[in-house]
Amino acid sequence: MRIILTIAWRNIREHKVKTTIIGVIMVIGIMVLVVGNSFMDSAAAGIERYYIKNYTGHLMITGQSRGNLTLFGYQDVTAIEQAVPRIPDYAEIVEFANSLPYVEYINPQVSGAAMISRGETMLGATQLFGVIPGQYQAMFPDNVELLEGEFWQPGEQGVLLNKTVAELLERRVGFTFRPGDKLLFTSASTLTGMRIREVQITGIFQFKQSNVQLDMVSLMDISNVRALAGMVVGHTTAVDLNEDERAFLGTIDEDDIFASFDSLFAPVEVEEGNVGDDYWFSLLGDTTGRDESNVEDLGAWQYLLVRLTDERYLRQAEADFARFFADQGIAAQTRTWLQGAGAMAELSYGIKSIFNGVVFVIAIVAIIIIMNTLVISVTERMAEIGTMRAIGAQKRFVRRMVVWETLLLSGVAGTIGVLCGALVLFILNRVGLKASNVFFEIIYGGPVLRPVLSLSSVIMSFVVILIVGVVASTYPTAIVMRTSPLKAMESSR
Repeated sequence: MRIILTIAWRNIREHKVKTTIIGVIMVIGIMVLVVGNSFMDSAAAGIERYYIKNYTGHLMITGQSRGNLTLFGYQDVTAIEQAVPRIPDYAEIVEFANSLPYVEYINPQVSGAAMISRGETMLGATQLFGVIPGQYQAMFPDNVELLEGEFWQPGEQGVLLNKTVAELLERRVGFTFRPGDKLLFTSASTLTGMRIREVQITGIFQFKQSNVQLDMVSLMDISNVRALAGMVVGHTTAVDLNEDERAFLGTIDEDDIFASFDSLFAPVEVEEGNVGDDYWFSLLGDTTGRDESNVEDLGAWQYLLVRLTDERYLRQAEADFARFFADQGIAAQTRTWLQGAGAMAELSYGIKSIFNGVVFVIAIVAIIIIMNTLVISVTERMAEIGTMRAIGAQKRFVRRMVVWETLLLSGVAGTIGVLCGALVLFILNRVGLKASNVFFEIIYGGPVLRPVLSLSSVIMSFVVILIVGVVASTYPTAIVMRTSPLKAMESSR
């Protein structure tokens, strides 16, 4: 082995021009691999950190369902077929989550979408997150920037309007919305019908880390979002009748009641000028029963976001929750942060896959270039190799010598390539890559990307370049091995 390594190293130093050409190609190839993979690993880590820290937590617990369910609702064709399920046995799940030592925060949410209007003028639309302010701010403390006003207080109702949404509305209506103004929010669904709520603006805010999808999200009190999402229960209070009332109802004959419609109407004289809303509402009588027939379901939640003390506990958390749901017979399930994040995060990972494909194509091209260069290099040394075989060198010895030459060259070139790639990444990290448009903001997972050297990309790049070297040396070695020593020696004349 020592003799082979000595000869291989001597050959590398002896053929400086060919070695330099092949080495430069390898350096460029591995630098591209290191920078490209580190770039995408940094972007992927940024996207994951961006969503987990600011919107989704590590896990999202929902009721069992089919389809692509995200924090923004269903994002596939099943959206028109089913409503977002409620979490069953919510109190038991919360108690279990709080009992796990690696669970840092939990945050319940309800999502919905609504059209916004003022008076009879439709102004636009917004995605709504129904939240409890204290819990939401505890789990995501660094991402809500209040520009005006404040969160609604416990027991109150209100909406924090996203700055982007407010600006869109203001362009339609012609004036600036301020805390204290009221807007009408209308939701419509084939499953829950149409629902309208008037809600007061308590503040204007923006997400410090946002994207196109999140720019349309406003935060609203949970009661109003539940109402807009149709998460209500019927009034079921039983009426206690005394004996006289039951006896009276037992003698009622519907035919007698409706025998003469004239008896149902009587002329009413109204003094002009004294008619107001209070008068007309008074005609309806006591509306307590009517109002209570559509009360909020206080136990209804669609999502429970879970943030862990460390992402290393993620698999354990998934397994523990799955075991708990199975043991208790609860029809709930966990979803990853990527499933909860929605279309923008999935698009980012899709783009990452495309870039990985581009890097793979570059690697294939590098293999072809290196292989062609090695063919020329080995062919020009055919006389030398023929002489070695003529004096007794076995085919296996020659083959191992060429392979080790390639491995040594790949190792040296790979080290230089990694160092060059690390230098490029260091410069990019210090400068920062600012997203010039929405497309790059999606790729970066935020407005600025600061790529760092990824250990996995270094290891992968070394492995790739070594495999490339070995594979590339196979073909020219095979050409030499098929040539007889005598013919090889004659080729130098």
